[in-house]
Amino acid sequence: MNRSNLRFSIAFMLFACLCVAGFLAGNRVGFREGYASGQAKRQAEDPYPKVYEVGDLLRSTGKDADATTDQLEYDSLMAAIETSVFPGEWEALGGDCCIGVFPQLEAIYVNATSGVHDGIGTFLDDLSSVRLAVAEAQAERRDMRRRQEEWVNSMLQPVSEKLGEDLVPIDADFDLLGIWDVQRNLSDGSVESSQWNFIDADTVEVPAPEDANKTTSVWYFVAAGSVVVSGKPYIAAKTKRDTLVLIPSNQPLAFMVARRGDDEP
Repeated sequence: MNRSNLRFSIAFMLFACLCVAGFLAGNRVGFREGYASGQAKRQAEDPYPKVYEVGDLLRSTGKDADATTDQLEYDSLMAAIETSVFPGEWEALGGDCCIGVFPQLEAIYVNATSGVHDGIGTFLDDLSSVRLAVAEAQAERRDMRRRQEEWVNSMLQPVSEKLGEDLVPIDADFDLLGIWDVQRNLSDGSVESSQWNFIDADTVEVPAPEDANKTTSVWYFVAAGSVVVSGKPYIAAKTKRDTLVLIPSNQPLAFMVARRGDDEP
């Protein structure tokens, strides 16, 4: 082999090595960038949890700068976030993002996509917007409570006048356990008597719909000012003698008066 052929072979081999090295380097960079891009895309699409410390923020937006952990107004801040940052992404409207309170850390935790997290970060950084949004949320909540109280009072007043007794909405911890003698006022003015037996914190035995001489077990739960029995809501109030009055929201005059089984009428 002459010198020119030898030089050509060596140059060709060096060129081939450079091509292979370039391919491998490019493939590694492309793989790394593609993996990072794919990871970012998955993170953008899949919710992931993040904690936001909001204690100082809530104190700065609230009425009491010295408020303790238990006094911080988390609900208004969370409502403001859900209505201001991608509202359609939250569970309340069928989305996948959720929010909750971590009071031990004076924080809220959010399970959301990266876009929502970015929006929350921007929202919390803009203190003037936060103050305004929190103030509006608090005003809306106060207005909602006022309208709810007015509606409940409008339902209680005619029943109170009919019974000749003052009615006070029950507390959430009102004790229903035991047997209650229930009198239901019917639309024709007659009264139907039955017994309800609240067995535990979730179950009550009521007359069976198909046969009043038999009983059936259904679920119930108690909240402030209301009792729900097997999906049917009642406005719940009591008299000074702890007589329980249950008022259907759609038929207020078909109310029920319940006394404990061992109480005298």
